Amino acid sequence: MKTIKKTGAFFVVLALLLALAVFVQAKTIPAGQTVGNVLFYITNAKGEEILVSRLPVSEMEADMQAGKINATLHNYSLLDRFVTTLHQEAQGFTVPEFIDYAKGKSPVAALRALPLSLEGQSSVQFWEIDRAGYDEADTYTYGELYGVQRYNFPLLYEYWDYEKQDYCDPAGKLTREAVIDRIFAHGEPETVLLSVRAFSQRYMVTSEKFREDYNMEGYWQSQGLLDNDRTMRIMKPMTKDELYNKTPTANDTRYWTANIRLNMADAPGIAPLGVVAAPTAALTETSDNYYIRFSCETPGATILYNHNFSSPSYTPTALYGDDAVAIPKSAFPGGIVTMTARAVKEGFGDAGVVTLTLKPAGAEQSPESAASASTYSDVPAGAWYEEAVRFVMEKGLFDLTGKSDFSPEAPMTRAMLVTALYRLDGSPSVASFVEFDDVTKGTPLSAAVSWASGADVVNGMGDGTFAPDARITREQIAAMLHRYALHGGAAEGAAGDLSGFSDADAVSDWAAESMRLAVGRKLVSGMGDGTLNPQGTATRAQVARILLNYVNYAK
Repeated sequence: MKTIKKTGAFFVVLALLLALAVFVQAKTIPAGQTVGNVLFYITNAKGEEILVSRLPVSEMEADMQAGKINATLHNYSLLDRFVTTLHQEAQGFTVPEFIDYAKGKSPVAALRALPLSLEGQSSVQFWEIDRAGYDEADTYTYGELYGVQRYNFPLLYEYWDYEKQDYCDPAGKLTREAVIDRIFAHGEPETVLLSVRAFSQRYMVTSEKFREDYNMEGYWQSQGLLDNDRTMRIMKPMTKDELYNKTPTANDTRYWTANIRLNMADAPGIAPLGVVAAPTAALTETSDNYYIRFSCETPGATILYNHNFSSPSYTPTALYGDDAVAIPKSAFPGGIVTMTARAVKEGFGDAGVVTLTLKPAGAEQSPESAASASTYSDVPAGAWYEEAVRFVMEKGLFDLTGKSDFSPEAPMTRAMLVTALYRLDGSPSVASFVEFDDVTKGTPLSAAVSWASGADVVNGMGDGTFAPDARITREQIAAMLHRYALHGGAAEGAAGDLSGFSDADAVSDWAAESMRLAVGRKLVSGMGDGTLNPQGTATRAQVARILLNYVNYAK
């Protein structure tokens, strides 16, 4: 397949996008995985809801890698309410396949033995993470999903005019009707899927796209971009009528599906084993964080909570363990924490999603056991870098170096810093990957390196390599943060004076401006002995402190 040349038609359609935006309900995109567990329920003959299985997204991913889930790639072409078309790719289940899979995962033998199916007037309902519950828009019968032929239309991109928002032959030879007939004639039968791994992107290009081959099938998979960050996703391809009527269907491909409920027309007579009590929680605080400890009086119950603090009403999907959940106080500046939670147990009914409104009941007495930095074996309480370590770990910017090791004195590498800045930027999607001989394509590092290269934050070594394991000096970090700030549109700020440092002359000419800005922004304050040590290798603890200083400066 030829390389797809993408160029920005952004300014051509910006005004139209802004006009349309008021009609589109935007989704918050938190960093990291947004659905940790999918809950599969059935309703019985009395209308009671019973949990069949709790399905960790990580387990579904592992089962797919092990060949237990069909990994066939499916392609989807869609029209949107915006001027753009969409291309989507996914791997996963048909809805009947998912029902069989979810039933087989139940630890309750009586549920595994039930003949669950989506037939006739039975319906299945999907509840997205950012919505209040099941709704009619996401309720389907088998016939609605699979009783009509659906298609992927590879020629949609070639024959779509982004300015007119209509079908068009760029060569001017075919009528509009002939164009639609041609798109349909080359359509490929496709099916509704619940994705385990997926990727989609609005496809916005200028008219020069018509000079190339724009078959996008398998493109995102070939770039290593399929992921499960927005699992599960309802992938619903277009019908013939939707193509001919120019119907925007992109909104039907709902993502972040957290709860799925099967309502069989011939509902089973099975009774729930009991009802799980609603979860409760207690809140304590330190100067920087709140700590939530959830509990449930039902023995053996599993508690799920919402781990997206920027949207505290989201459906809970994160598994609560034994440790308190640490939340930066900046997420709830009013002093009251709101959080959704749900306590569940297979075979049981439950109280559903509850919203907890919490006020601090007192000071956190043991931050060491409540997800503070001192949970790490090599970060002593009170260390000068403790706050910074806590910050980078809570934000997911750094990874542990061992089971409970942070390794504060270990040297910072190019891979570590690029990954931290990529995550700090929200782990944005990468449209195209930059290939380096020493970076494996399709890995998380590959995405971070490609983002950094595209954003001009850092580039390769000039010999086809990136040198991910190379150590980074303090002046190199200053330069990278300078470029990162420019990428994010941050104000320059006042330049600092380096003359007060005894080794100011050791700063390389190419890094001098960046180092002055780092000092002026108070990102770097020297080594405590009157030196900057610009050529010295930065440690993980030092970089954690610098990143915390940068975020505080950016605020």
